[in-house]
Amino acid sequence: MQNQDEGMEKLLTIEKTIIKEMIDLQRLVAELKELEAQNQKIIEALKEGEKKYRTFLGSIPLRLFIIDKNMHYTYCSQNYAQDLKIKPEEIGGKTDHDFFPRELAEKYTSDNERIMETGNAESFEDRYVVGTQDFTVQMHKTPIRDEKGDILGLLATFWDISEQKRKREELEKRGAELEDLLSGRTAELYKTNERLQGEETKRMEVETLLRLTEEEYNTLFENAESALAVIDEEDMTIIKVNRIFEEVFGISREEVEDQKKLIKFIPEEDRERVQGIYSARRTRADALPKGQEYWFIDKQGNRKDISLTMALIPEAKKVAVSLLDLTEPNQLRQNLQNLEEKYRGFVENAMIGIGVIQDGGFKFINSKGIEIFGYSPEEFTSRSASEFIHPDDREMFELQLKKISEGGLPELLSFKISDKNGTPKWLENRIALIHWEGRPASLLFITDITGRKQALDDLFHSVEPFLMLVEATKKVMSTAKG
Repeated sequence: MQNQDEGMEKLLTIEKTIIKEMIDLQRLVAELKELEAQNQKIIEALKEGEKKYRTFLGSIPLRLFIIDKNMHYTYCSQNYAQDLKIKPEEIGGKTDHDFFPRELAEKYTSDNERIMETGNAESFEDRYVVGTQDFTVQMHKTPIRDEKGDILGLLATFWDISEQKRKREELEKRGAELEDLLSGRTAELYKTNERLQGEETKRMEVETLLRLTEEEYNTLFENAESALAVIDEEDMTIIKVNRIFEEVFGISREEVEDQKKLIKFIPEEDRERVQGIYSARRTRADALPKGQEYWFIDKQGNRKDISLTMALIPEAKKVAVSLLDLTEPNQLRQNLQNLEEKYRGFVENAMIGIGVIQDGGFKFINSKGIEIFGYSPEEFTSRSASEFIHPDDREMFELQLKKISEGGLPELLSFKISDKNGTPKWLENRIALIHWEGRPASLLFITDITGRKQALDDLFHSVEPFLMLVEATKKVMSTAKG
């Protein structure tokens, strides 16, 4: 009877212990769920960041793609995929022959083979076909190399310059024609006039020639694509303007011709400087501006960024002036710079660590990455990336970098580090291949999973004693039955 009471007391003790362990286990499970919820928020934030990054890439006019040594596509931007009427993920394994006419595809292939053979990056204008439309693009192609310097493939970026090229060629053509008319023909007419002076019949022929030349000159002058003016050489009084001048400065020719001086369209703070440059023409033939940018003001007082070119008209005591309005292109350039600043702000304030590795070392790391590792920015740029990885995981980390540089697909990798204070941490990392300052590099997305890892370890260690307790209970019960 006493033995039975002692056995029952042991069972009750074991039951109380098991109940306590179960309560502790439930608490740990609740904490683990809370950690998982926090991790899910981080994952959602990462997805949102990736979405914004893809939106940013899709919003700029730059197109890019990557091909391997066998001329097969491995990656392309969203807008390039739209041109090809496919999704970006469908580009893998395709070649130029799948998208372009045979002659054009062979040219692209020949260019790519040459660049990979020489190992030298090239920039050039090229023909680009989208459906039935032809465009002229500014193309930049550069070889992608591994850490040994072997060429793995080629990265190409390009943007549409069709309209810019057309306007440039038209401007050059019309400028040359205008210069020919203003210099050659004007000089010719003055010489002819001097030669035929005193002869009535000859004078009539000269007047006829003058009328014909003036008609040609007026047609070209009026239909030029940029603002043109003819000014008096001595006091800069505007003698003649074309319709584009009226549009750019918001003023009619009746208000300008023989009424205003060109210097009045310059902001007051710059007039003395421009006047000095103009006056230097008396001692230096090359003093007149040739494509130099100045601020001008229109009738409403709005500032215009103008590319100014001046040329003397021989023997006429006049100056031909070309005023190319760069206000809108410069504003677009400024908008792009503003967009870049916003993107940098997004990267710097991201909730995950973001870094760039090139030539085995960090070229960039954001504030969150610095916080995770605990080192200063100077220490990151002065040491190799592998030094920050725990020796046990260093080889695995370097293999992933090499795989990505060879065109492999990114995968989620967990590895261990010790921060500057010696505290061990577990990180998750995803790597992508990018181009940094004209050369291949690896982009890292780093998440600190130390808390989640510790929770999993604690859960394992808490379950292990419970299993041992169950085994011991089985043995006690077996003994009691005996």
